[in-house]
Amino acid sequence: MPRDDRALFGTDLALLDVGGAADLTMLGHAGASGDLALAVGNANAVQALTMRLRVRQGELAALGWPDYGSRLHELIGEPDVARTRLKAQVFARDAVQADPRVLKVEQVEVTSIPGERSVLRLALLVTLIDAPQPLNLVFPFALDGAAVEAQRS
Repeated sequence: MPRDDRALFGTDLALLDVGGAADLTMLGHAGASGDLALAVGNANAVQALTMRLRVRQGELAALGWPDYGSRLHELIGEPDVARTRLKAQVFARDAVQADPRVLKVEQVEVTSIPGERSVLRLALLVTLIDAPQPLNLVFPFALDGAAVEAQRS
């Protein structure tokens, strides 16, 4: 029986990364029907993990989600040194591993982006529950707090 990604990873409104902020995605081009696009299956898992990294842990406590999010925000203002990259690695792994769709975070690689001042590139290899292939998630994080558009690969 084929695996049903829609049932396994869910469906949500698709978000578009606009200058480091999430905005709703519309179907079609300007002047089209105006329907909202959906993130389904694997695309929804990628979107959910990206949002989990972007949201500050504790930010949604008033909504009943005190542990949702990551601690990456604690690194804003820190220098791009080995200790900071190691903390980013731990904070990213902890946040992604907390998602119930994640079986295991296989790898987290944190590197500086050449030519970009104070921007770290977090590359995660994540095995989702019942998924045949690991998911490659790339998340840029600015140590100066500036907005950086997420990348998906």
